[in-house]
Amino acid sequence: MSSLQALNGFKLELDIIQNILKDYSHLTAIGKTVMLCWIPSHVNIPGNEKADCAAKSALSLPITNI
Repeated sequence: MSSLQALNGFKLELDIIQNILKDYSHLTAIGKTVMLCWIPSHVNIPGNEKADCAAKSALSLPITNI
């Protein structure tokens, strides 16, 4: 689930949402402007496409204990 979607629905049971709201409140209280932007993941962004491809190919590698 997108963090922005969770924020929009105020899904307070998610720790990350509570942390984001706490940080947002703190920053705005001290006069900072906070802008939240949605960025599409791995869609027509060359670096992200390469990272996505590498991550998918790594799924076929054997798991080794370290």
